[in-house]
Amino acid sequence: MELVSLDLFQTLVNIDSRREQVWKPILQGDYAPSLAETCAGALRGHFFDQWALSHTSGAFVSLQEVYGRSFAAYFAETGRSFDAEEAVDILFREHRAAPFYEETAEFLGKLMNTRKVCIVSDADEAMIPDFCAAYGIKLFTSEEHRSYKNDDRNRMFKEVIRYYGVQPSEILHIGDSVSDVLGARREGIRTCWINRTGSVWTQGAEPDFTVFSLLELEGLLQTAEAGRS
Repeated sequence: MELVSLDLFQTLVNIDSRREQVWKPILQGDYAPSLAETCAGALRGHFFDQWALSHTSGAFVSLQEVYGRSFAAYFAETGRSFDAEEAVDILFREHRAAPFYEETAEFLGKLMNTRKVCIVSDADEAMIPDFCAAYGIKLFTSEEHRSYKNDDRNRMFKEVIRYYGVQPSEILHIGDSVSDVLGARREGIRTCWINRTGSVWTQGAEPDFTVFSLLELEGLLQTAEAGRS
């Protein structure tokens, strides 16, 4: 592989670890870990509803807008008095503060010594952690390219191919979501699903590889290249 393309959230950094910091200021005196988990699930449901609605117009809608509508719908449903825009600011702040998974630093250190590396993320710029700049990793975001990984335009993956001037088959994209696999596959990019939760893949088009930890990828890359020689 000439290029390894990486998803960001839930692949390199763990946003779930910031749940308390997201929901404590929103729930205030009502905060409890179990309630925060319930609220996160309810917000996720509203997010998927708003995501689907935002794509019916064919126009690009930022995650700030989608999350703003999602929080507003959640607060209206629950009768909780909190400003939706402030809630988005809190959520984005905690995305920026999301820590590496335990193996991320070691994985990046080894990978960046041997291969070209970039990050492709469905994210607004305000969500991006500082480590991307500190590591000098080229970043492709949905806000910058006004496209998401699994939309019909596939603009981000097309731009990755154009920017590096490599064949799609020489790129491996690694991510935790269906969008990572389906969007990359659509451009002929090889895919690796990082399945940290032991989930079952339910889509028709399967990833080329599946791993449960980033540290599995060193051996996987060597095996994949040996199979192509």
